[in-house]
Amino acid sequence: MYNAIWLSAPAYHDLTPKHKSYEEVSQWNGKEIKEISQYLLGVVTQYLQGGNPTQRPIFHRSIEYTWALLDFSMYARYKSHDDATSSHMEDYLHCFHTFQDGLFLGRAGKKAKNKANALTTELVKTQKVGGETHAATWTPSKKWREMNTW
Repeated sequence: MYNAIWLSAPAYHDLTPKHKSYEEVSQWNGKEIKEISQYLLGVVTQYLQGGNPTQRPIFHRSIEYTWALLDFSMYARYKSHDDATSSHMEDYLHCFHTFQDGLFLGRAGKKAKNKANALTTELVKTQKVGGETHAATWTPSKKWREMNTW
């Protein structure tokens, strides 16, 4: 779902349309980092809408975390800083650290990720999607898209 929202973000002013899903980007350069900072908050907010009552506080913390990270990043790009900008950066950094604890609650470790990827690959190989799948050559995002269309 996140990748679908990511790819559906329209080109606007100096933002270029995305041709790769978020998961397919292996390296971010300066231009891409600048662009992601301009609409990441909107993508995260759209992705985290709704949820059940127990998820909403975690979603809200994730949005606040993203917001603080982007604001800190914006101030960090200034060529020079005065007391006011330094104070803002400290506030956003504090906010960032305050809200980050909720993000890693459901994070899988390397073993769990590798096992899940192996199971996903095996499942995709056994399924037929209009004939031969060639699942061994698929990227992770292609596997994700195929798994979520069934």
